[in-house]
Order: sequence, then C-alpha cells, then structure tokens
Amino acid sequence: MKKANLKLAENICSLGIIKGLQYVLAFITFPYLVRVLEVDGYGMLVFAQGIIQYFVLFTDYGFNLLAPREIARHDSPRRRGKVFAGIFGGKVLLLLLSTIVFVVWLLVGSAYTNLDACLYSVLYITVVGNVLFPVWFFQGIQQMRYITLVNVLARFFSVIGIFVSVNDSDDYIIAALCQSAVPLLAALFSWLILLRKYPEVFVVPTYNDVKGGLADGWPIFTSTVAINLYTASNVVFLGMLTNNTVVGYFSGAKKIIDNVVQLLSPVTQAIYPHVSKKVAESKTDALVFLRKVLLLLGGSNFVLSIVIFIFAERVINILLGNGYDQSVLLLRIMAFCPFMISLSNIFGIQTMLTFGMQRAFNMILIAAAIFNTCLVLPMIYFFAAEGVSVTVMLTETMVTLVMWIVLRKNKVELS
Repeated sequence: MKKANLKLAENICSLGIIKGLQYVLAFITFPYLVRVLEVDGYGMLVFAQGIIQYFVLFTDYGFNLLAPREIARHDSPRRRGKVFAGIFGGKVLLLLLSTIVFVVWLLVGSAYTNLDACLYSVLYITVVGNVLFPVWFFQGIQQMRYITLVNVLARFFSVIGIFVSVNDSDDYIIAALCQSAVPLLAALFSWLILLRKYPEVFVVPTYNDVKGGLADGWPIFTSTVAINLYTASNVVFLGMLTNNTVVGYFSGAKKIIDNVVQLLSPVTQAIYPHVSKKVAESKTDALVFLRKVLLLLGGSNFVLSIVIFIFAERVINILLGNGYDQSVLLLRIMAFCPFMISLSNIFGIQTMLTFGMQRAFNMILIAAAIFNTCLVLPMIYFFAAEGVSVTVMLTETMVTLVMWIVLRKNKVELS
C-alpha cells in the first residue's frame, strides 16, 4: 500500500510539474497571442479550433478514459502489449476515417464558402498528434514522469516558435501551427521512450483486438460526445450566430476558466488509475480515499472561484489587456465553473465510472447535452456571449447536482 501511495504521489508531482510549466508558458503566450492577433484574429483561431475538436473527439473515442483503466488492470507485459495494440490500432483506424471526412469537408467548404483551408489543414495536425501520443499508456502504468519530459520539450519548442514567428494579426496560421504541433512533437518523443523502455507494446494488433477495443470504448465515446456538446460546441454555435469579435470576448474569459480547471487536473489524472485499482481491492477503502480527494479538490476550487469572481476585472486586464472589457462580466458569470467541474469530476469520472455506473454516467451527460443545446441557441440569439456564459454555468451546475443525487440513490456516500 505504501508503494502504491508513493507511486501516486510521484505521478501527481510529475503531472503537477507539467501543469506548472504549462501555466508559466500560458502566462507568457496566451496574453501575447490575444494582444498580437487582436480580438477578431483570436476569435477566428478559437472558432477553427472548436471545429477541429470534433475530429479530435472522434479519434479519441473514449480511449482517454478506457485505456488507462485497462492498462492499470494488467501487470503482465504481454497482456499490456495486447491491450496497447488493440487501442492504438483502433485509434489509427479512426484517424483514417476522420481524415477522409476532413478532406471531403475541406474540399466542399473551400469550393462553396470562404473557408480558410490553410488554417484548418494546419490545425488538423492536432488530430494526428493526439492519435499518435499514447499519454493513456503512461497514465495506465503510472509512469507520468515520462509524459512530463516529452510535454516540456514539445511546449518549449512551441513557445519559441510563437515568439519568433508570430508578430502581427496576419500570422494567425503560424500561431495555429505552433499550437497544433505540440501533441505531434510530444508523440515523437514518447515513441522513442516506448522503443527503449516498453518494447512489449510493439505488437501487431489483430482484428479481434481492434474490434474489442472499439466495442469497449463505445459507451465512453457516447458520453464524451455529450460532454463536447455542452463544452466545445458552445463556441462553435456562438461563432455561427454572431462574429469573430464576440467569439474573442467569450473565448478570452473561457480560456481563463479552463486554465483554472486544469490547475488541479494533475490530481484527477493521477488518481483515476489509482482509484480503479482501489475499487477492485476494496470499495470501502476507495470511498474513504475519494472523500479526502473531494474535500481537497472541492475546497481548493471553491476558493479559486471566489477569487475569480472578486478580481475578474483585474484578471482580465492583466491576462487579456486592453480591448477585452466586455470579457469581465463573462468571467464573473462563469466564475464558479471550476468549483462545479471539480465536484462533477469526482462524482462522475472518479466514482461512477470506477464503480461500474457507466450507463447512469452516460445518461446524465446526454441529458446535459440536450439541456445545453436547447438553451444555448436562444440564449445566444437574445444575449450573445452573456447567454453562452450563463448556459455554461447552469449546465455544469445541473451535471454536478444530478450526479450527486444518483450516487446518493445508489448508496454511494461521498459526503
């Protein structure tokens, strides 16, 4: 048990280093990009990234949650190799299908609209990089120090590229390239580590391996689609119904919220395989552990949310600069999203999925997606960016409350 706790602490520290460096780099690059690209250019870039996120979602196929759990349950190198081959083979197959759809969409869009084919093609590198980057494998074997190394190297090159090459609003494609190249660079570095340290993963996947991985990932895929519909899709809806300037105001505030949410993600990413093992050994011990995590994450994010609400104007001025005054109200509206998301992560991913309540988890997220979609369109029509911000806050609150109710009904007490 002590060895497991040390491994968990090591992984949290490794992921903490990643996130810490990401924050340092974000505080350098994010304010720089929003100023250099200006509101219109930044809004256009974020809108395009929102479209590309659909392809990322399709190729992820829920493997980001399934794979660490399956890898963590198999200590045998041979079995781990087969699991890796099946999942990676499935991701490559999905990448091929995704690329065909993307090329057709790009050709049609370029022919009949003013679609910026170059921008979208550059951003599609993100999809390729995410497929090739086996972060889920290192998370499953609880060796996150390797991911720390490759992420740091990739992001370091990205920052250099941004400051050297992005000098005005016309350089938005270069900015997109520097950002989308991060997962691809990290993937290349990680495969060098796999080659040296984990040769057992180099197994040719069989048809049954790939089929089994896709079948196991389907339920989680449906839930991740639902999550995307009430998260990433909002900026796409906003861009379709308004303009790049409005998207820029909303995206600036939302980016700050997302960064705060990611602040404690090292803990949630590291404990997921740890909780999976604990549940297999003792559900009682797993619940004791989760209650401690709930107190830590919930309390920390509640304090952060209060700070954001009170100092929203100062935060916007420091991070986004002049021209983003309209983002202050949006940030205040979404200020308590980090608190709600931290609770829903523990209730949903850490508890419902590990305790075998996957169907209920999926249904909650699907209901949230329907609720969000029905609400966000009229809210955008009448209130533009403020309407999206309110919708985001209401949806996250709904998800958290429903998950808590379901856990209580199933006698899984976390509070």
